Amino acid sequence: MNKFIAKRNNVIFYCSNDIGVKPILSKLNENINFYQGAEIEDTIVGKAAACLYVLARIKFVYAHTLSEAAKKYLEQNNIAFQCDELVKEIRNRTDTDMCPLEKSVIHIEDPVAAKIALENTIKELMNLKKAKSK
Repeated sequence: MNKFIAKRNNVIFYCSNDIGVKPILSKLNENINFYQGAEIEDTIVGKAAACLYVLARIKFVYAHTLSEAAKKYLEQNNIAFQCDELVKEIRNRTDTDMCPLEKSVIHIEDPVAAKIALENTIKELMNLKKAKSK
């Protein structure tokens, strides 16, 4: 089962098993209109993903797990959604804190600013990972 599925008129036009915001971000960087009007099914949707969905002008999000911050952001931006489970926040992989991507956009309302913050955070995380593996 794919972790991320994008449909338009009930036809799947893109799917990915990448985790986090990677499937959204990579395509947005290629073409800002790639997901316009699409319906997305995603495993975990936090505010980080929600910001990118708003930027991509998606019309519907189905999330297996949705954070309260993402719910509020989608509602404020008139994007219809459905979820199986609503959680207080998206946690990091070790469950010791809030997800770093979620944290980087928690106080940002502008989707363009959110995308920049996310890309900077991803860069920092990748650099940390590289430093640890040396």
